[in-house]
Amino acid sequence: MNLRKLIIVALSAIVALSGSALSVKAAEVRSANKTFADWCREKDTLSPETKHTVDVLLEKAGTTDCDAGDRKLSSLTELFLINNQISDIKPLASLTKVTVLILSDNQISDIKPLASLTKLKVLDLDNNKISDLQPLASLTKVTSLILSDNQISDIKPLASLTKLEFLNLDNNKISDIQPLAALTKLTSLTLKNNKISDIKPLASLTKLTSLILAKNKIIDVKPLASLTKLIIIDLGNNKIRDIKPLASLTKLRFLELLGNPIALKTCPVKPESICDWEPQPKP
Repeated sequence: MNLRKLIIVALSAIVALSGSALSVKAAEVRSANKTFADWCREKDTLSPETKHTVDVLLEKAGTTDCDAGDRKLSSLTELFLINNQISDIKPLASLTKVTVLILSDNQISDIKPLASLTKLKVLDLDNNKISDLQPLASLTKVTSLILSDNQISDIKPLASLTKLEFLNLDNNKISDIQPLAALTKLTSLTLKNNKISDIKPLASLTKLTSLILAKNKIIDVKPLASLTKLIIIDLGNNKIRDIKPLASLTKLRFLELLGNPIALKTCPVKPESICDWEPQPKP
């Protein structure tokens, strides 16, 4: 094949790929612009996953009528869909008045439809199949976010959520927590069972009162010395040897330290009973 033909083939492939990408984008835009009534009226043509979500929402609305369901759902400010075997949340995209959305214990992986719910203040996505958080970057009014028990490694999209006060990222695959440094309104942060070793980004979170870092790979706790409002810290099952830097945390009422290679077990704060060194015996 001569050079001219190679160039034509390459350009054709680029055009085809661009057209495919544009088609996907156009389909996403059409989905985002649909009302719940639109989804409902098309129910018989939808995929089983999408149809199931529509049925769950109709049940939540207490009706089988598409227009009545739309009126009910579009006025909701709180929506609880816990353990409903939901995987496709596109029909939720039009429910823009919702401020509290609980979607825990489902099978959700694609959260792009949430990007339009810009009034959200509380969002619970515990125990799903989420890895891509980019759609959450626009939800700048969120103050409470639960993302525990998912498949998350990249948390950069959370850096824009500067109103966050409560954040739970337990049981994920996170190693880099630098994006959290901007979340200076946080009062409660939970990062149990991840892959974290460097906690320097936490030094700016001076409003924290509760910090859970158990089951990570932490050695150096010096960055926590500036978090003087802390009342509860769980550092269990890490690789910490020196806890003297925690002496500045005079408001502590509970310090979990079990499962660390600490030779000299002297509590850095008083009274000594604040420190927990060993697992509690089962009753």
